[in-house]
This record gives sequence, structure tokens and C-alpha cells, in this order.
Amino acid sequence: MSSFYYFAYGSNLLNARLQNRCASAKPVAIASVSGHAINYGMVADDDHGASGKMAMFRTENGNDQVHGVVYEMAISEAPVLDKFEGLDWDRPMKYTREPNLLVETPTGEKLQTVTYMVEPHPNPPHPYHWYWALCLSGAIENGLPLHHQEMLAQHPYMPDPHEVREGKLEAEMLLNKSGFGHLIEKTGA
Repeated sequence: MSSFYYFAYGSNLLNARLQNRCASAKPVAIASVSGHAINYGMVADDDHGASGKMAMFRTENGNDQVHGVVYEMAISEAPVLDKFEGLDWDRPMKYTREPNLLVETPTGEKLQTVTYMVEPHPNPPHPYHWYWALCLSGAIENGLPLHHQEMLAQHPYMPDPHEVREGKLEAEMLLNKSGFGHLIEKTGA
């Protein structure tokens, strides 16, 4: 199997979420990259841009750091991942594929990865509660640094005005399956 490394930092951190999309995805290591930051600045295409999705962007400040998980995936699933990350969207703000992001594991090993990035948003919207829970649960599940987990946990979120939304229903199912259903209950959903 020909494979590649993918660096996940948002909702794809939850193993069940990514494997539900790309079955070959296997976590290899936690890792980080300097000179980058994250926020919920990928404005979603739901409800006229009311919610934010996790976005990574360059800052060129060596003190800024993004933590995530490196997954090994079959090359044949790269188009599937591209589709889920919206590379085919026809709108001004969308993710772009970064094919050569060099990340570092806690042991100092450097891995060349693929990831998805956006331009920084000056006023990012809050994520919906279920999306926030996906990001936090993946950070906990994979043992990302505690300060990173706390930063995600403390971030404001908002309720989804729609009881039935495909992404919300999928998230709730995967959170419950992974043992993180309490994060949805905590939000009052």
C-alpha cells in the first residue's frame, strides 16, 4: 500500500471521525509545528457562515505552535480527504492543501505531512457545540499536551439551531461511540 502522512489538528483528531471518512487512517504519532496557529476561522458554509471550523494558518512567529496527530493513510484515499476538506468548494474562503508541512514529534523525529490551511480570519465565529466537542475529544483521546486540551476546552461555542443536521448527527454518533458523548451532554444539546 502506498501511503502518506496527514497532519490533523481539528475535528479529524478524533480517530473515529477520520476513520469514518478514510478507513485506512491510522494514528502514528502526536506532533507539532512552529510558526503556525489555529482558531475557528474557517467560516462554515452552514447557516450563512454562522459557525467556525478549525483553521490552521502561518504566523511566522516561532513561538506559535500547533499540536496535532500524524496519521498514515492510503494514497488512494487522498481524493476522499480533499473532498471532505472542501477543496472543490466554489467560494472565497476555503482550505488549501499544504503538501509539504514538516512536523516534529515529541522525540524530535521530523515527518513530512499533508494538511489543510486557510488565510487567518480577523474575527472568527464560534463553532457549533458538536464541532467543538469533536476537536476537544480528539485532543484528549490522542493525549495532546494538557495546555492545548485546556485551550480547546475553554473556547466558547454555540448551540446548533438545527436539531437535524447531517454533520451534527454524525458527530453525536461518533462522540458516543468513542466515549465522549458527555461532551455533547455538557453543551445542553
